[in-house]
Amino acid sequence: MRAALAEFDRLGRWTFLEKYGFHEAREYFLVTDTGRYDSKAIFAAAYEVQHGVAVSAGEISGGKSGAARRLHELGFVVEGLDDERGRRTFPSFDAALREFRLPLENLPAVREHLARFDFREAYIPPAGSYIAMVPSDGSLVHYINSGSIYFRHPDGRGELIPLPVNRLGRSGFTRSAAMRKPADVCPECWIELPSSGICPNH
Repeated sequence: MRAALAEFDRLGRWTFLEKYGFHEAREYFLVTDTGRYDSKAIFAAAYEVQHGVAVSAGEISGGKSGAARRLHELGFVVEGLDDERGRRTFPSFDAALREFRLPLENLPAVREHLARFDFREAYIPPAGSYIAMVPSDGSLVHYINSGSIYFRHPDGRGELIPLPVNRLGRSGFTRSAAMRKPADVCPECWIELPSSGICPNH
């Protein structure tokens, strides 16, 4: 697994996904101290390193019972995995914040984001890696990490907001939001373009 994570960091997210033939993850991400990784692609790369056999995206089951679940069983933190066992639930963000280490410099940006929505509760998973905010309208949760916010728009498009203090490395995001150069995006699906400038979906 370490070799796969190191390769992801070395190549960068889009080159790594292109190399192994995977699309960007939409729900499940492996989270470590060094970054946030597309779980299915990381699982495939680690399998190839360990067994010497390449596997395609179609050969690995997705969803919460697939690669994400297997990574979780191996002891990794998987963001987005709907595992309620040991989950701590709170009536509000402030209540959850008392048990979550968020850099003070990031708090204003988080509060600004949360003020745009209405939430009915918050929870922290067993690993304590994020605060999940559950919208009142039943839409998908918003993930508040120590260095970023991830949520999905009503049209299904995911958005990651880097926070001012961000410890994540090359795994898709920079260490400082202030240093992040605006990325070129596909005009049709609005995903960030790889270094080639060609959208893998069009």
